[in-house]
Amino acid sequence: MSSEESLEKAAESPLSTGAATGSNKVERTILRPYPKVVYFYLTWLAALACGIITGTIDDSGKVAHTCAFIFLWIFAFNLLVVSFEFSRMLSVAVLFLSLAVVFLGLWLGFLDGLFGFLKHVQPAANHQFYFFIFVTFTLVYLFVFLQTRFNYWIVRRNELLHKHGFLGDVKRYHAQDVKIQKEIPDVFEYLLLRSGSMVLHPRGEDRAIVLDNIIGIQKKEAEVKEILESYAVRIDND
Repeated sequence: MSSEESLEKAAESPLSTGAATGSNKVERTILRPYPKVVYFYLTWLAALACGIITGTIDDSGKVAHTCAFIFLWIFAFNLLVVSFEFSRMLSVAVLFLSLAVVFLGLWLGFLDGLFGFLKHVQPAANHQFYFFIFVTFTLVYLFVFLQTRFNYWIVRRNELLHKHGFLGDVKRYHAQDVKIQKEIPDVFEYLLLRSGSMVLHPRGEDRAIVLDNIIGIQKKEAEVKEILESYAVRIDND
C-alpha cells in the first residue's frame, strides 16, 4: 500500500483523530454533531452521586430530602437549557430580570412566603430510583456515541467529506466550493460543553447544512481555519 493510499484510509476512518501527519500543522479534523441529550450529563452525574449517597447512608429523612431537592433543581436546569435558546442578549436580560425580582421580593417581602412554601416541600427517592435514571442515561449515551461514529464530517485541505450510514456512504465537496460559518446560539450550551454550530454552505446545495452541538466549537473552528486557509475559504464568526 502506497503512502498516499494510507493517508486516504486514515482520513476516512471513523476513529481518525484529525491529527497532523509528520508535522505540527493540522491536516484534517472531524466534526461530529450531537443531539441535545448530551447536555443532560449534569442530571446523569447527579443521579449517580445521589444513588451512591442514598445507598450508602442509612437515613431516609434529611439526606434523602436533600439529595432529591438538589437532583430536581439540576434536572430543571437541564430542561431549561435544552428547551430554550439563550442568546447573549437574552441571557443578560434574564440575569437582570432575576436580580430585579429578587430585590423586589426582598423589599416587598413576598420571597418569605415562597421560601416558606419550599420548606414544606420534601421530595425523596431511594437509591434504586437514581440508579435506574443513571443506567437509562448511560444506555442512551452509548447509542449516541455509536451514532456519531457513523455520522460525521471530515474537513481536509482539498475537500469536505460527509460519512454516514453503517456501510460508510461518503459524499464529497470540494473545499473551494464550501463556505463555513461558526455560530454559538446558546450561552448555557456553550458553558456546559463549549459547544456551538457549524453551518456549511456547499455550492450546488439548495439549503445550508447545519451541524448542531459540535463539542469544543472554538478549537474545531481554529482547526478548520488552519486547514482551509491555503484555499482562502471564508470562515465567518457569529
